[in-house]
Amino acid sequence: MESGLGLRMILVLFVLLFSPSFLFAQAKQLRELNTSYPLGGSTSYFWVAYRSGAFEKYGLKLRPVLIPGGVTALQALLSRELFIQLTGGPAAIRAWARGGKEITFVGAVGNRLDYVLVTTPSVRGAEDLKGKRVGVSQLGASPDFIARFALRQLGLNPERDVTIVPIGAPGERWAALNSGHVQASVFQPPFTLRARKAGFQVLIDLSALEFQYIISGVLTTRSFIRSDRETVMNFMRGLADGMDFYRDEKNREKVIRFLGEYYRSNAIEELEETQRAYSQLTPDLPVVTAKSVENVIANDRDLAPMGLKAVDMVDLSFLQRLEEERKAKGR
Repeated sequence: MESGLGLRMILVLFVLLFSPSFLFAQAKQLRELNTSYPLGGSTSYFWVAYRSGAFEKYGLKLRPVLIPGGVTALQALLSRELFIQLTGGPAAIRAWARGGKEITFVGAVGNRLDYVLVTTPSVRGAEDLKGKRVGVSQLGASPDFIARFALRQLGLNPERDVTIVPIGAPGERWAALNSGHVQASVFQPPFTLRARKAGFQVLIDLSALEFQYIISGVLTTRSFIRSDRETVMNFMRGLADGMDFYRDEKNREKVIRFLGEYYRSNAIEELEETQRAYSQLTPDLPVVTAKSVENVIANDRDLAPMGLKAVDMVDLSFLQRLEEERKAKGR
């Protein structure tokens, strides 16, 4: 009798556990979170993490929104329409300098330059660029900063020697370069592959420089950290696991498929170029450093004289905890 009763209880428990109503209740327990991201090479880590289910493992149900412009995204963050986002360093630091002291970097999926400066075949050296037009996404955004930095590395003055032209997203800049509307622009993978195949010139490969820089920072607000610290921690855990998934060769087919969704592309060779490049460029964890913030400040003519302190804009406690947890697990 007792064994029969025990069996019935197990069956009832099984039915309850796997009934639609129970599963729905379990799904409802996920913490829903509005996030935003731009379209860019290293940010593909975030998309792969999202699509791989890495965030759900830590109780988060993300609602990701593509917001190309850093200024628009930061306005949404400060107005609490979003709670965590990925944004380029310059826009976030400028917003902080102008009074947005709530903004805090907690990580980054790109912490070194991953761009090349590409020119039309007629431009074979720095001197040939003088008097030419250089396309960027929008003035003040990361590609604008990076283009100016690249030009200075080549010995050019971006304010006097060239004309900086806001064009838009990478695809739009590529079209402008191909049509001759601009003679140079900066690109990340997979456009690096396109440039090589099209016979364009790469005047400088910035990824070869040991220069820490926030390509795509993980941002939240101080108030959200105070009210939902564990949610921020869970986001960082999910992002780190998703980055592991991205680099793991056994997930290659899924990663390529997710990248195809992200870029809305079925150009397999370009997607493979992206996975290969960022698996090499990006460290194991979503690392941000004070030095990467300092480099943005020091190389921006408006920010440099303002006396800003990088440590005021960065909260490294989440990365430190992440490292401790992984060390404890032998990872």
